[in-house]
Amino acid sequence: MKILKLFPIAIYLLLFAALLMSLPSPVFSQTDPKQDTTCYTKEQIDLSTIATFRDNYLPKEYLPLPEYLVYIDMAVLLLLMLVGIYFVLKKKPAKWLTWLAILTLGYLGIIRGGCICPMGLTTNAVMSILDPYQISMVGLVMFIAPLIIALVAGRVFCTSGCPLGAIQHLIYKKKKDYKIPVKYNRYIKIVPILVLLLTVFFAVKGTLYIGCELDPYKPVFFTGKIWFEQGVAYLIGHPMESMFLLSFGIFGWLYLIVTLVAGYWIQRPFCRLLCPYSALLGVISLISFKQRTIDEAKCTYCSLCVKKCPTQAIVINKKAEIKTVSNYDCIQCNRCSDSCKYDAI
Repeated sequence: MKILKLFPIAIYLLLFAALLMSLPSPVFSQTDPKQDTTCYTKEQIDLSTIATFRDNYLPKEYLPLPEYLVYIDMAVLLLLMLVGIYFVLKKKPAKWLTWLAILTLGYLGIIRGGCICPMGLTTNAVMSILDPYQISMVGLVMFIAPLIIALVAGRVFCTSGCPLGAIQHLIYKKKKDYKIPVKYNRYIKIVPILVLLLTVFFAVKGTLYIGCELDPYKPVFFTGKIWFEQGVAYLIGHPMESMFLLSFGIFGWLYLIVTLVAGYWIQRPFCRLLCPYSALLGVISLISFKQRTIDEAKCTYCSLCVKKCPTQAIVINKKAEIKTVSNYDCIQCNRCSDSCKYDAI
């Protein structure tokens, strides 16, 4: 059991190591042209062939995406969250919210390549304070809308509108997950806040999109978008490259694999361990109008809701007669209300 207590630290070390390897680095991504000692003789280079190829080369035609797609993205996001609010307030089955996650992953994740990305929007929103031209009106709405929704009914965006949250929601299948000890879980909550502060710092400096660099799911989203566009281009008669293209290198995929493996034991590892936008949503959820609560008269201390909660937002202690829900951590997935046999949540 003492070894298990060190599990969160091990996960952080693995995520950090994989992240470092996925970041651009001179060691992995750059070469020094001065060190290129390869020599070619005139006989090895057929200049006429190169000239002929250059003169007759016709680049493949790529159809530009229409600009109005960003408005469709905004409309889809708002619709998903509004439906999510309805499901949460009416205590609909958790599987209904799972269908919203599938739609989110399909459209915002695969078709649109990870849009809406709460990581990039956070950086753009900070940069827009210094320079309003750094973010469009649509981008500003996409950044603010989940926060307004959180003020109404908590972190609905995390389950109903975030592609990063959707992929974590759908991949997790383990019946008995690993619960981070309460002592460590309390300190872990500080990390997303620190990442948020670093996001603000680097955004002001304009040197690094740290949120985007921390996103482990980019290879899935960007590769999925490429394959989708390849399929559409083929169907409409404008085929792109015939090969299966992959975004990012081996270290980007390694970072993704480490995160997915961590998610086998810890539900929503990225949301809980790193996401800076979750910290913003959590703070606003503390003052939301419709907070999730436990009816003390109906609760029997069975703790089924505690076992089902993916973010360890519920604490029930029969000896101390404690029954609390942390709306800072609650992602409004309705699993607790599904599991409660006495309608106490």
